[in-house]
Amino acid sequence: MQQFFWRRLVVIGGLCGALSAGAAPMVELVVGQSLPLSGEQAALGRQLRLGADLWFAHVNATGGIQGTPIRHVVLDDAFDPSRVVRNTRQLVQQEQVSVLMGYPQAQGVRAVLAQKLLTVSGVPLLGPATGADWLREPVHPQVFPVRTGHVGEAEHLAGHLAMLGARRITMLHAADEDGFGAQDALRAALARKGLALAGAAAFGPSGADGAVLALRAWQPEAVVLMAPAPQVAAFAKAWRGAGETAHLLSFARADHQEVLAQAGTSAARGMGFTQVVPYPYGGARPLVREYRGLLATYGPMDAAPSYAGFEAFIAAKVLVEALRRAGGTAWTPGRVATALEQLGTLELGGFVVRYARGERHGARYVDFTVLGSEGQLLR
Repeated sequence: MQQFFWRRLVVIGGLCGALSAGAAPMVELVVGQSLPLSGEQAALGRQLRLGADLWFAHVNATGGIQGTPIRHVVLDDAFDPSRVVRNTRQLVQQEQVSVLMGYPQAQGVRAVLAQKLLTVSGVPLLGPATGADWLREPVHPQVFPVRTGHVGEAEHLAGHLAMLGARRITMLHAADEDGFGAQDALRAALARKGLALAGAAAFGPSGADGAVLALRAWQPEAVVLMAPAPQVAAFAKAWRGAGETAHLLSFARADHQEVLAQAGTSAARGMGFTQVVPYPYGGARPLVREYRGLLATYGPMDAAPSYAGFEAFIAAKVLVEALRRAGGTAWTPGRVATALEQLGTLELGGFVVRYARGERHGARYVDFTVLGSEGQLLR
């Protein structure tokens, strides 16, 4: 990782030197992120940081946004909502960011909104990496989601379950806001297919073993999971270890690579995952080729594509494109928020994002993938 940051600093430093050759003081766009860079969710945080950094490094290396360079400030919150609030206050008040982006936790975002940190400062939050539907409707004027919400994922899962012919369907989710919100979305989506949950449970103190005991009582044909990858992996391993054969399907919150690494191929094979951005590992999409090319240019030597990294990369592109369309150089929080709201429809090679006054759904893209017999990701 050190080589990546050295290359990134060289790029930004060279641009800053060129822009400061005149008498005018340096103007920059400061982008802030609060991410879990330590603790159980550290892998997610690192990918979200890297994905955004790739695009920002490229933009700075090619002249900035109308000559304005980007400074990306990232603080560690260890996935703790109280630290998310403290970090946000620091980013807004001390770093004087013009925009925040990529917060991956609904509870953390709600805590920030409850403190009115965005309302008072006017700083917008772009691309929170959570599907919480209350961030989309009713509209919060300072929040601009990029990915689809839980409702979109739930519709896709319900359709897949109907195709499988599953009737006894259960759900296991994290005991947090994202988990309970996804349960509500799944219940509604199943009802529209003439289906229903036979039962639902949240992860408790007894962990995966307790969850297995709870769900076995319903004799499910399919289990839908909505939790971070470590919890999903632990459950899959315990579930298969108990001899259970029900289909396992997961919301996009759990990264399939982490689940595979932690649960092992024998437990993870056959698992289905929704995805809220396009397949980042290959194919003909120009957006994917661009992401992979910049990952090779600016990423660490051992960098590999990921869905989380690609999601952050897309969010960074949305930000830059909105500002380029709006024109100008001095990006106050209010001007950034206005530029995002006036973006309209942005077509990114099959991935469409739309914002307007009173409209904050962002994209509605959902895909479905399955881990094959050897752990390969199938579409």
